[in-house]
Amino acid sequence: MIKNLQIVRYGINGEGIALLDNKVVFIPFALKDEIVDVEMVKNNKSYFYAKLNNVITKSQNRTEPICPYYYLCGGCNLQHIKYDEQLKIKKEIVKNNLSKFAGFNYDINDVIASDKQFYYRNHISFHVNEKGQLGFFQQRTNDFVVIKKCFLADETINKCIDIFNSYFFDNQIYGFNKQTKKGTIKLVDLKCVDKKLLITIVSTEINLPNIEHLFVRLNLLKIKYGVYISLNTSNNFLIYGEKLKNIYGLKQIEICEENVKSFVSSYSFLQINNYIKSLIYNDILKNVEGNIVVDLYSGRGVLTSMLAKRTKKVYAIEIVQDACNDAKNILKLNNVNNVSVLCGDVQTLLPTIKEKIDCIIIDPPRKGASTDILINIIKKNPTKIIYLSCASNTLARDLKILLNENYYKIKFIQPYDMFPNTSNIETLVVLEKNENKN
Repeated sequence: MIKNLQIVRYGINGEGIALLDNKVVFIPFALKDEIVDVEMVKNNKSYFYAKLNNVITKSQNRTEPICPYYYLCGGCNLQHIKYDEQLKIKKEIVKNNLSKFAGFNYDINDVIASDKQFYYRNHISFHVNEKGQLGFFQQRTNDFVVIKKCFLADETINKCIDIFNSYFFDNQIYGFNKQTKKGTIKLVDLKCVDKKLLITIVSTEINLPNIEHLFVRLNLLKIKYGVYISLNTSNNFLIYGEKLKNIYGLKQIEICEENVKSFVSSYSFLQINNYIKSLIYNDILKNVEGNIVVDLYSGRGVLTSMLAKRTKKVYAIEIVQDACNDAKNILKLNNVNNVSVLCGDVQTLLPTIKEKIDCIIIDPPRKGASTDILINIIKKNPTKIIYLSCASNTLARDLKILLNENYYKIKFIQPYDMFPNTSNIETLVVLEKNENKN
């Protein structure tokens, strides 16, 4: 055991960092300025990884987690920190990543707080163990944590945990084991929007015994809901299976945001925090300008439809065919006819747009955009580039390329707390043409 280590700063995941023998020590659940005792878990050439054993001097920002599974589950990692401090840590994470990966220091706006710190998630996928109980796998292990309640999930989603546990127990339905290949259920995926529930049961069998007993239990929730079976006979836990069958009720959830009608289906991507999602959409829309707008990684086209009502022409580029199909249906639902949905790779399709582009919006996956895509964006010479990121390290790397030749300058960097009690953060950056650059 190593005693009396002082935490000097936070790491990229909100863990505490101490220094020992000219190496950093990563210590989950430790807070800045605390004095702690730790047990070394991993000794790398450039760093140590340690387990927190005892807090000798506690930070005033430490608080008691309300979740009884917090130190086991791994679903969230900042619940032991007061919320105001969480927001400061997240701002520091973004700032440090911009400095480390982009090599510049820029004033960053304070993180916009979520209206809820708990019960904000509208979408959760539960794993199922060999006893038919819902829960999660412990972080960095294959150990299963059975839970009765997730303090991040919507209250309606939480009510479903006991319903499924009872149904699986009564009918001897068990979770799939990847090693033994035994068991039936891989995931129970739950989406709750506007008090409506969409359930997808990922299963190795398309027909489950006494399924009507599940419906009887769900009816007690007194809300509209739909149930799908996603048949997945492969040796993975993906929600996308070989066959998707609606076995009860709603086929999708219809919603309306910013006067745009859309729907959430079984396979739809869904931003998990409704409040923060709305703020981000509004900030993007306020900063869009010009007649021709391109929406890269456009998903199912909700933002695309909002953009279409504010500009002359929108091009939406998305590689996932199901998302493109959803986008076309949403556009039709809203009588939007000034959008071209291009299904394919951004790197291939962006150069095919011949019109002069005024604004490009980019919302890539966590890995960010490729260098070729970023160079193509610069070549298109838009007046504005709006970049929404869920990973500030790859955001910083991409910004370094976009700002390299000084054609663009940063208007603002705005982080949002999309994921309270976790170290994840959403960041919006608006770039505009540098007028001093010819």
